[in-house]
Amino acid sequence: MEEITSGKDGDAGGADSALVPRREQHVDFYGDAIPVAQTPDGGLYVALRPITDFLGLDFSAQRRRVLRDEVIAPRARPVLITAADGRQREQLCLPLDLLPGWLFGVTTARVRPDLVDKINRYRADCFRVLWEAFKGDARAGAEESDERSTTGTEVALAPSGAALALEIATAVQHLARSQVEQEQRLADVAGRQDVMADYVRGFIVDTNRRLADLEEVTGQGARITDGQATEIALAVKSIGQRLQAAGNREGYAQVYSALYRRYRISAYKSLPAVRYEEAMDWLHRWYLEVAPPEVSGEPAGPAQGEEA
Repeated sequence: MEEITSGKDGDAGGADSALVPRREQHVDFYGDAIPVAQTPDGGLYVALRPITDFLGLDFSAQRRRVLRDEVIAPRARPVLITAADGRQREQLCLPLDLLPGWLFGVTTARVRPDLVDKINRYRADCFRVLWEAFKGDARAGAEESDERSTTGTEVALAPSGAALALEIATAVQHLARSQVEQEQRLADVAGRQDVMADYVRGFIVDTNRRLADLEEVTGQGARITDGQATEIALAVKSIGQRLQAAGNREGYAQVYSALYRRYRISAYKSLPAVRYEEAMDWLHRWYLEVAPPEVSGEPAGPAQGEEA
């Protein structure tokens, strides 16, 4: 028989010595060649890395998930699997009966959308297809194990059908619970992100509004405030009253007209905020000019050298 050398590829987890299969077969599953190894006691083991590669999953992350799972980890074993170059290398393998449990623990929300259907196909049919490929030898291995046990050879008995079903159900339940908890955590994170996004959007809208208000008050194109407009109107009224008292019936109109021409505006509320102080000073000087002689000591009229 041709001698086959062995090596390690770093896939195997744990310190257990690698199992040496008595038979290996690559089982075709919808075009994916899945390596399955059968041990002398009839046990069937499936290499983890090829399946993660076929499903587009990160092997390192799945390996960690397997090794921390309280149901799968005790039964996951390193097995010598023959590679394409004829060398046997240790690979982390799952017992075939626990493969469905591991598959149902895969979170489809984290895989590419085009692979979701493939993962569901693996969940539904992979165990059956692999088992069909080996079921004859598995039964024979189990019978051989029973026969050897009656002669005093200590071997592990193959699990009964009920025990096997219980193991599969337990693994599926455990991994399904883990998946539900993980999806709930993801949903909670997504909910918090939505709340934060709403807050940020509201903050941005409010900030933009405040900036617009600030620019309207302080910018070059800002107009006087309502309070400043009131002060302008009172100043105009005081001058207009003095002009009317002096016999000028158009006193108010004259003051407003002079204000509009001087600052090139169509309404006193349109006065630029930056010229408010200047306008108030001009109106105040005009008021002193039209005040009675005992108040101003000067003849009435607009400020000298300025447009009335």
